[in-house]
Parts: sequence; structure tokens; C-alpha cells
Amino acid sequence: MDLETRTIDGIMSPYCISIYDGTETISFYLLDYKNSDDMLISSLKHLMRPKYDKYKVYIHNFSFFDAIFLLRIISELTILPIKPIIRDGRIIELKFAFEFNNTKLSLFFRDSYLLLPISLSKLAINFNIENKGFFPYSFVNDSNISLDYRGTVPAYKYFNCNNISYEDYFKYSLCYTGKGKGEWKLRDETIKYCEQDCKTLYQIIEKLKKNIFEKFRLDVVKYPTLSSLAFAIFRSNFIKKDKIPIIDGNLFNQLKEGYTGGAVDVYKPFPNKGEKIYRYDVNYLYPAAMKYFNMPVGAPTLFEGDIYLIGPGSGYNLLNKLFGFFKVEVEAPKAMKIPLLQTRLKSKDGYRTVAPVGTWTGTYFSEEIFNAKKYGYKFKILCGYLFEESNIFSEYVDFIYSFKVNSPSNSPDYIISKLLLNTLYGRFGMNPKMESHLIIAKEETLKLNTQRVITNVIDLKNGKELVSFFDDYDWNLDSEKRSLNLSVAI
Repeated sequence: MDLETRTIDGIMSPYCISIYDGTETISFYLLDYKNSDDMLISSLKHLMRPKYDKYKVYIHNFSFFDAIFLLRIISELTILPIKPIIRDGRIIELKFAFEFNNTKLSLFFRDSYLLLPISLSKLAINFNIENKGFFPYSFVNDSNISLDYRGTVPAYKYFNCNNISYEDYFKYSLCYTGKGKGEWKLRDETIKYCEQDCKTLYQIIEKLKKNIFEKFRLDVVKYPTLSSLAFAIFRSNFIKKDKIPIIDGNLFNQLKEGYTGGAVDVYKPFPNKGEKIYRYDVNYLYPAAMKYFNMPVGAPTLFEGDIYLIGPGSGYNLLNKLFGFFKVEVEAPKAMKIPLLQTRLKSKDGYRTVAPVGTWTGTYFSEEIFNAKKYGYKFKILCGYLFEESNIFSEYVDFIYSFKVNSPSNSPDYIISKLLLNTLYGRFGMNPKMESHLIIAKEETLKLNTQRVITNVIDLKNGKELVSFFDDYDWNLDSEKRSLNLSVAI
């Protein structure tokens, strides 16, 4: 599915919708309806029939642009609960349940950008699919332009320039002016462009499905995001049984204190005149770490006090055996120009990540501690968790990387391999506590506020609201307890 939108006086609204199911294409244009809501209702009713029951409807960039339009209309087309799955402000899946002739049916709306986070035009090139055409996006943002416009091709500036070179624009415009081929019609061009986007996206997902199934025997449609697909590939083909601990609850909170993200230093050089400056980029930093370094695995063992003081007879040696996460008192050399270890400090602007000198208390991974000792840091261990260590990712990285290096740079295998290599690692660090989301009447929001901690409310402008809140039970649409299979230690 694809929506074309325009922005008039700062308000964005759809004016064309196209749907392609692999065989048939159908489009809805605003001129044929009283308003955009009626157009959206017609497009959804086209899908609300047994033929499409349990279908996955993909829209590229659905989470950012098109979701709010559909959420409002969907809430008016059903009396059944609507519980979208939302993570970090993006809709991962929107289940639309409704009744048809007393039979319950459902549709699932998804953002294909979360599965393939690249622009549709670049994906079309990589997957060798007929690409989207040229379209003057900003032309329709002029309220004086009729949606039934007929005439010369819109000026070059309306094509946003990076979408089309002037040479291509010139050839394109010649097809419609001075050659006896008729007028440029906004309606026809919009529908053609919108339908081509649908066909392009459909064919890309079909190719992705085929490639993933041939290599890993997995169905892409079961996984709404790239990280969930990468994780499924790892679990089904490469995981070592009973090695990776599931970490949630209080243990997650303790280990997460040592999870501050990457350290970035920026330097602005002032070279002498004529002196060359070299700049460097690190490729595949995460896959390299996954391939070459051991990870914390097995059941974590809690200890209290400075385990270093237990002595050699304990079987532990600080430099060789201790592997895990420790809460420590840190003393950093005050003369250090570029400190290594990071911590979070509360400021008037919220929490800031800094790399200080002096003394403080924090949680750190053992390898960070040992590395920092080389540069003069001193530590007193207060407590912590010991883990086993094992190289669990090398086979995955080698297998996926082999597809990449043996594939042309503009092929599906290349782009899929690149995405899978860079996506898996972060999946282990997700927060296990997810928000729940409901679309309910405004008066119900007040009632919910007395029972739950509401974190966000979006007014759908139809008497209903999308409410986000934290609940006490596990967050699953079917209310069945499940684990998210997370391990922040990794």
C-alpha cells in the first residue's frame, strides 16, 4: 500500500492511495470523494473482506508518515480493541481486527522500512526491480493547484532536484510538450507513480522472502523488523544451546547502569598550508567485535565485596579469570587528557554521558576495567556478576559475510548481508519493559490514568486517543506470557 500526501497551510493530508496484491492494482483519488477521510475509508473497506484475512499490508515509512491517518480511520471502522505494537516511537505492527458478516477477520499493517531501512528507490536498484518514477512532490503543496490539473509539465524545481537530473527532466518533459503526446495530467501521473511504488515494494519483499527462505528456511513475513529477522536467523541456525542468559527485571537494571553507548571524540585539525590531512572510517565495527571477542554467557553468579581480595586460592585471578560486570569505586588519573571510562551525571538538562577524571562509583564490564588499569586507573570492586565467556557469534558473522563478499555490490544478497551483519548485536540490548498501547475514547483515558502510568497520549481528532502506558504484566497482544529473549550483558 502507498499513500501520496500534500501539505497545505502546514497540514499534511493524503490525496491518493494505491493498493497492489501481486495481481490487481486499485487506486483511490481525492477528487472522487468528499474528503480524505472518505477516501481512506474506501481504501480500507476494499481490504476488509475474507480474501485478505490475516494479510500483512506493507507501507514504506508507515511509522513516520502514514500511520496517524490510518489509525484515526481504523478506530472508526471497528468496535474491537486496537492495540498497536510500538517501540521507540515507531509502530512495528498495527493489528486491525473487524467483523465481516458476523465473522472476525484481521489485517496487519507494517512498516517495510523497519525490515529494509533504505529508501525505496535504492532498494529497487539493489533488487533489480523496476524503479519508482519521477514526481513533482512539492507541486501539489500549492493550494492554487487543482488536483485535476492539466497542462505543461511542472517546473524542474518541483521535482526536488535530487530526485531527477535536469537532463532526465528535460527528456521527461519532451514526452508531454511539443511532441503531440498530450497534456501532463496530475491525476494520471499521481496514480501511475503511486501504483508503481506499490508494485516495486511488493516485488522487493517477494525477492527478500525468496532469498531468506533459500538460505535460512525462515519466512520473512513472520518478522516485522530487521533486528527480529536477524535474531531469528541467529537462533535457528547458529546459537549454542543454553549459552545465552535471558536477562530482565532487577538484573537488567543493574547491568544497564554500565551500558552508556559508544565513546566519540571529534577533533578539528589546523594543518600547515599544503599539509595533507588523512581521514579514516571504521567498517563493520560491531561484526568485527562479534567475530573476534568472547561474550558473557551462562548463568550469572552474584558476589559481594572485593573479589580480588579473595586471593589465588579461590581459583580466581583478576587478570585472567574474572569476566563479568562489576560495581566499582573508580579513581581516574587527574592529568589524563582523554579519559576512557564513561558515566552518567544528572544535570539541569537531564542525564549527560561524560568521561570524567577524579573519583566516582559506577558499573563496568571487566574488559573495560582491565584496559583502563593499563592507563593508570585504580579500582575497588564492591560487588558484581561473574559470567562464563564464549565466542558465540563468529559462525554467524562468517556465514553472512561470505554472502556479502561473493555478491555484486548492487545485488540483493549484498544489501541483505550488510543489513543482517549490522543489526543483530543491538537486539540484545533492548529494554525488556515495553509500553502497552490502546486506542480508546477520551473519557476512558481518564479512567485508565487512575490504574496505569500513562506515558503519552496522541489525540486522533475523532473523540479517541492513542494512549501509551506501562502495565504490570508481560506485554503481548494475546495476553500470553512471553520472554523477549534479551541479554543486555551481550
